[in-house]
Amino acid sequence: MNSPNHCLPHPFAPFQGSIRKVSGKLLMYCAAAVSWFVILGAAAAPAQSPPPSPAAGLSSWLQGQYMTGDWGGTRSALETKGVTLRAGYLSESAANPSGGLRQGATYTHQVDAGFDLDLDKLINLPGGKIHVLFTERAGQSLAAQSIGSIISVQEVFGSGQNIRLAEFSYEQSVLNDRLKAKLGWIHASDDFASSPLFCYFQNNGFCGQVAIVINSGFTIFPSGSWGAVLRAGIYDDFYLKAGVYEVNPTLSLAANGFKLGTSGATGVIVPGEIGWQPVLGPAALPGHYRIGGYYDTSDASYLGSPIGGPQSTMRGRWGFYFQADQMVLRTGPRSRPGLDQGLTVLAVAAYAGPDTALLQYYWQFGFLQRGTFAGRDQDTIGLAVSQVRVSNQLVASQNLANTQLPGSVAVQSAETTIELNYRAQLTPWSSVMPNIQYVMQPNAVTSIPNALVLGLQVRLTF
Repeated sequence: MNSPNHCLPHPFAPFQGSIRKVSGKLLMYCAAAVSWFVILGAAAAPAQSPPPSPAAGLSSWLQGQYMTGDWGGTRSALETKGVTLRAGYLSESAANPSGGLRQGATYTHQVDAGFDLDLDKLINLPGGKIHVLFTERAGQSLAAQSIGSIISVQEVFGSGQNIRLAEFSYEQSVLNDRLKAKLGWIHASDDFASSPLFCYFQNNGFCGQVAIVINSGFTIFPSGSWGAVLRAGIYDDFYLKAGVYEVNPTLSLAANGFKLGTSGATGVIVPGEIGWQPVLGPAALPGHYRIGGYYDTSDASYLGSPIGGPQSTMRGRWGFYFQADQMVLRTGPRSRPGLDQGLTVLAVAAYAGPDTALLQYYWQFGFLQRGTFAGRDQDTIGLAVSQVRVSNQLVASQNLANTQLPGSVAVQSAETTIELNYRAQLTPWSSVMPNIQYVMQPNAVTSIPNALVLGLQVRLTF
C-alpha cells in the first residue's frame, strides 16, 4: 500500500483489497508501533563498544532470542526496567492435491505486536502487569474454499481477518502468586482448555480452542471481549479457575477490529476449570490435567427445529471438557518448562449440549516428541488424530427432512482429522513446520471425498 494514511507499506500485496477496507483502523495499528518508539525512550543508550567481527555477529544473531536482536542492548535495558516488547509473524500455507470439494492452495498469516509492563519494576506495584497486543490477519482458508470441512486445516485463519486490538488487560497476583486475577479485553480461549503443547500442530482441531467451543460463546483469539478471570493456586500442583466474559458475535466481524462497546452483546459465558500439574517419578515427568465446563447465558438456535420450517431458540449453551498432556519418557536433561526433551502424550475429550451446540462430541489423542536427532534438541515430531461429531438433534432434523423429501438434505455424522508434522527449530526465533493432514468425511458427510492436505507453517519472533 502506498497510501500516506498507513504507517508502512503492507508487504502482502495479494490481500491489499480486503485490508484496505479497514484502512481507517490502521491508525490504531500504527499506534502500536508508535508506542514502541515511545517506550524505547525509557531506556538509556548503552555505551559504545567495538563492533563484532562479521562471523561473530552472524553467530550472535542466529543464537539470539529475537530476529531483530537486542537493539544494541536497548531491549535488555527495557526489560530490566519492566518493559517487554513482543512481536511475531506466523504463516500457514495449505494445499489439497486430492479430495475435498475441489483442489486448491491457500496462504494465511498473522502479524502481532504489543508489550507487557511489569508494574513492580515501573511503579513499585508488586504483582501488577499490563498486557497490550495488536494483531493483523489476512489470507484465505483452504477448509472453506476447497475442502468443505468443519475444522480448519490452518488454525491461524479466522476470528478476525483484519487488524484489531487483541488484548488490553490488567493482571494482578498476590500471596506469592497463589492468587491471580486478570481483567480487561481478553479471550476465554486463552484462559481455559488451553495448552501451548497442542499448538505444535497446524490443524485447528489440535491447536487453538477445544473444538466444541466453536459455537459456544467463547471469545477466541484474536477477537477479545470484556471479561475477568480469577485463578487460585490451592497447592503447588493444583489450582481452581473461574471467569466471566461478554458474549458478542459482532466483535469478530471484519469491520469491528477496534469496537470496544457492548452493542450486539447477547449474554455472558461463565467457564470454570480445575487443574492438576504433577511432576511424576524419579525422572520428574511433567504433566497437566484439566477438567472444566462452561455456561453461556445467550439465546441460541435450537438445532432440533425442522429444516426449512419455523426456527426456535433456547436459552443457554453449555459443555464440559477434559484435557491432558503428560510426558511419559524423558530423553534429555531437565530444561525450562515446556522445553524438556522427551515423549509427551496428548488427550482431549469434550461434550456439549446437543440442543444448541453444532459439535456434540469431540476427542483428540496424539504424541509429541521433542528432541529428534543428534543436535536437534528443540525439533519436534507430532502425530495426532481428532474427531468431531455433529449434534444428534441436528442429525434428527436432517433425517426428518429426508423422510418428507428423500435426499433433500445431507445427513451429517462425524469428521476425523489426522496430522503428522516435523517442526524444525532453525534458530531460537524461527521455525518451519511441514505437515501432512488427512481429513475424513469433510463436513461430516460421505458425499465429499476424503482430503489429503500438505501444509507448511512458518514462525518468526521479532
